[in-house]
Amino acid sequence: MLYKNNDANFIAFRVVLVFRAVILYALEKLRKMVYTVKTTESDQGPCKEVKSGSIWKEFVISFIASIPFFTHGVETTILSTSAHAGHFITSPDDEPWNATAMLIAAGISAPVYCYVIDKFGRKIGIFIISLMQGASLVPLFLPPKDINMLILHIFAGISSGGLFTVLPIYVREISSTNIRGVTISLMMVMTTAGYLMKLVTGVETLMYSMTALLIVQFVLMVVMVESPSYLVMVGKMESATEAISKLRCLSYENPALSNEVIHLRDERDRVRANGKLSLLQILRNRIWWDATKIGFVLYTIHVICGSIVFLDQDKVLLQLKMDMDPEKVLVVASLCGGSLLCLSMVKFIDRKYLLTFGYAIMVLSMGVLGVYTQTELTVRSLHWLPVVALGVLVIGYGLAWGLPIIIMVEMYNFEIRAKLLGLLYTYSQIIKLAHIHSFKYIEEYMGIYTVFYLFACINLFAGVYTLFGIPNIKDKSVKQIERQLKRVPILKL
Repeated sequence: MLYKNNDANFIAFRVVLVFRAVILYALEKLRKMVYTVKTTESDQGPCKEVKSGSIWKEFVISFIASIPFFTHGVETTILSTSAHAGHFITSPDDEPWNATAMLIAAGISAPVYCYVIDKFGRKIGIFIISLMQGASLVPLFLPPKDINMLILHIFAGISSGGLFTVLPIYVREISSTNIRGVTISLMMVMTTAGYLMKLVTGVETLMYSMTALLIVQFVLMVVMVESPSYLVMVGKMESATEAISKLRCLSYENPALSNEVIHLRDERDRVRANGKLSLLQILRNRIWWDATKIGFVLYTIHVICGSIVFLDQDKVLLQLKMDMDPEKVLVVASLCGGSLLCLSMVKFIDRKYLLTFGYAIMVLSMGVLGVYTQTELTVRSLHWLPVVALGVLVIGYGLAWGLPIIIMVEMYNFEIRAKLLGLLYTYSQIIKLAHIHSFKYIEEYMGIYTVFYLFACINLFAGVYTLFGIPNIKDKSVKQIERQLKRVPILKL
């Protein structure tokens, strides 16, 4: 009996020793893991200590940088075209020369802006955008002649070419990884909030409001910080450290700041190892070419998703034979509501799932509106259904319209970001130009209800493509995103 007790005690003693050894081994591994995260750079990007800094200043500067979007939204209510393929005020065939001039000016100016911000800095690009918005005010105070309106649209196009390239780049580069989705998506809310101004004031008041906004933009540029990524790109390491210190509200001596600068420098060197970064050389890189193909698909779908029809509220609800809303309150409010929905969800849901959700909403709503827009149909009941469907459709579009820009600005390394976003934006303006000039012939031939079904099919493809063809973006570094890229977009060119 005594021997049995001794054997049992010995076995228990061995079990305790083994358990103790396992615990010590696990603790040692954990200690090494924590030490590695805090002291070395990994694929996650900057070390944890940088993220412990305050982010309030990043939000404030991002908001200040997004004010030109609000100014643009206010100005759009005076123009005969918008940043979308359609317009919530006029039909696409109204004043075609104005729309053409604006699109051409935007497409030409975007690569110029991108060259300027790579050469002279992101803040210079923002200053030029505000300058062009100020120049577009001049024709508004002149007699309402055709030539003055044409000049207005040209200046508005030149400023738009920088708005949707330079500002997303700047906001992305000054924002921490965990908040960059929110800060970049401010452009959607600010733009649509500018559209709402048409509901509360007249044209003359809008003109003076734009003047006041531009003065505010120029004054607030004093508090803006140059992008740390650009400073590293031009070799100004000390200035980059100082910029990060101001953005994160950390002391200049904090060692985490130098770690983040080293991370940016490593990213710069990794890209420059591919040789001279000309546009042709960049597109020869398979990973960057695959990312750019994703951009081509997303920007194309954004143009031909059907906004040229459903933003025209009168045309969509024509069959209801009811009093029309001259202010287009439904469309404008729904567009702003969708943008606010995106802003509230982008922090928690990956970009591709949000975009897929937006396209799914649009597909279902377009199916309903396709029935209610048949020429021979007289609507005798359920008058509320197409109205609700249009509101839901525009909310889905409001949720999705800025996400292609957000996705692409997060996918590219800062060394090539400006060049490729300029290329994609110019491409989108060419597609939009062809779309607005050819759509009226397609509509006449097929009928508006058939067009709705066609756009529903396009958005269905877009939802499937977005779900399976786009990498996860949220809280990922550029290197992590590049590792997910596969040769999935349409053609393996």
